[in-house]
Amino acid sequence: SSSAVFLGKPMSLIKKLRKAKREVQVGEKPVAIKTHLRNMIVVPEMVGSVVGVHNGKTFNSVEVKPEMIGHYLGEFAI
Repeated sequence: SSSAVFLGKPMSLIKKLRKAKREVQVGEKPVAIKTHLRNMIVVPEMVGSVVGVHNGKTFNSVEVKPEMIGHYLGEFAI
């Protein structure tokens, strides 16, 4: 079931992204949160966050934009 994917690790990523967003200064980007969850789907709440997506070798910083909603994080770790 697809809803099971959204529990556990992805939820902890969302919580880390929330925390980074809360602590950011006005006009600055939130601190990048590193993740290996390439199969995580971008949800609206993640827009504006910076995610370091692992591409097998290194982490690529990706700023989440509205048009990325519904795509996998792995699609942006090029």
